[in-house]
Amino acid sequence: MTESGTAPRLGALRATYEARRPPWTGYVVGGVLLFGGGTPLLVALLVGGAGPLPVLAFSIGYAGYVWMLVDRVKLARRGKGARLDLHERGTVVTLGGGNVHTFDWDTVRVHQDVLHSRKNGTTVSSHVYTLIGTDGVACTIGDSRRTSSSRYAGVVTHVKGAEFAEPEQWGPAVVRAVGEAQLGRVLEEVANGRRLAFNTIALGLHGVEHEERTLPWGRVGELRVVNGRFHVKEEGRRSLAMDVPVSAIPNFPVFHAVAKRLHEATRRP
Repeated sequence: MTESGTAPRLGALRATYEARRPPWTGYVVGGVLLFGGGTPLLVALLVGGAGPLPVLAFSIGYAGYVWMLVDRVKLARRGKGARLDLHERGTVVTLGGGNVHTFDWDTVRVHQDVLHSRKNGTTVSSHVYTLIGTDGVACTIGDSRRTSSSRYAGVVTHVKGAEFAEPEQWGPAVVRAVGEAQLGRVLEEVANGRRLAFNTIALGLHGVEHEERTLPWGRVGELRVVNGRFHVKEEGRRSLAMDVPVSAIPNFPVFHAVAKRLHEATRRP
């Protein structure tokens, strides 16, 4: 157990989420059809002199099925005994192997990567969250089919947790708890003149910084979030001055609230 597992007492338990069980029915049926029905068909084609193309096609099918099956087995192992406990002052992530990582709302950095898409007329959401403790331990939980492409600062060890059920509930609950715990302190720090770095983008009383460029608040025309990206537009210009993935900005609700307040302060008469 690392330092992130020995954090101060987290208070009352608010909610518990167990790992989502991978669907096995489709894989079992697919395996029966592929190996039980496909293999005799392949043998018959070879005996009939069908040539190498059927062998190649079936080989690709077998390889794809095995790859997906192995992925499901890994997911099931990560989820065995895994649990996400949300407490009053932090969260405990129990991994499938029994390792436990605890994060304080006061100090944790949370990267959120939520994608929404349309499928068969309905909106489908994919949730990936990475929690980073003060000791540099990063734990990614959520949709196992994808990982965030963003790089995180200050990470010493990165572990992959389970795919917990009801991410549309625990995901917002995590970022909301972090915002409630950290926003007041962050606002006070920036009011005292401290420059606040949120991975690759930074905020201060005088402006916003990204990729060695500083844009004073007086020249910022608009701040907005579009398709999972944070956009900064410069006053009088059509092109974007800054374009940063939301997933690259830790504790994004805190960052966004501070940025809006600093921007609005320069526009008051």
